Amino acid sequence: MAMLEGDASLTLDALNLATQAWVEQEYHRAHHSEIGTTPLCRYLAGPNVHRECPTADALVNAFRIEVKRRQRRSDGTVSLGGARFEIPARYRHLQEVHLQYARWDLSRVDLVEPRAGVILCAVKPLDKSVNASGQRRRLNPAAIDLSPLPPSGMAPLLSQLLADYSSSGMPPAFLPTVEGDLA
Repeated sequence: MAMLEGDASLTLDALNLATQAWVEQEYHRAHHSEIGTTPLCRYLAGPNVHRECPTADALVNAFRIEVKRRQRRSDGTVSLGGARFEIPARYRHLQEVHLQYARWDLSRVDLVEPRAGVILCAVKPLDKSVNASGQRRRLNPAAIDLSPLPPSGMAPLLSQLLADYSSSGMPPAFLPTVEGDLA
């Protein structure tokens, strides 16, 4: 402040600029007896604690929301933000689909697996001119066999656990008793 006493037209902007210049050029470069060095050298010799900046894709994905929509059975489309989007035919068996998108950008809408959050594929807007032509590709029936599997004995994991337990040499948790041995 003593260096600014002679300035009659001192403004807040000028004071901020002078303070910043003094801190960067004088204070940080002067030797301080308390720390035994300059603040700038002390800072540069310290540990690096910076964080990497996320990529542009990671930042875009951070501001997307996930919604659940019911797929129209007639044409395999969903409505999102007043527009219709086509779900790829390989996912036509799903009654409800989960979509990720940014509210302000419907040019990138993705179909996601709801439990893991993995992106399955991109979902494109419905092309009304192609859809109006009436030319449809014949879809093969979705062959999903939902009949129960025949029993195949003990599960492989349980068999492995039993084999590992018997090879460990540990005694069984209980010993069955024979009625004649109770004396």
